[in-house]
Amino acid sequence: MVYIQYYQKSAINNELIESCGDRAIIILDGRNNLETFHSDAKKFNGYHRPVYDAYQIFKGDSLLHSSPISKVVNL
Repeated sequence: MVYIQYYQKSAINNELIESCGDRAIIILDGRNNLETFHSDAKKFNGYHRPVYDAYQIFKGDSLLHSSPISKVVNL
């Protein structure tokens, strides 16, 4: 499984924190490449969901058992 985790700025300080809710994660087609994953992350930000400040791409067996395959990318 490959997915995008979006981040937003904290209300307490300007630190990035993981966003919560069903709109903060997008499951991607794992047959694509990393370039397409980044393109999808930018394309889906704000599309039927809030506009987020950053994202990171993860890969693994499930949401609980995954590792990042990209750095946190500011939008």
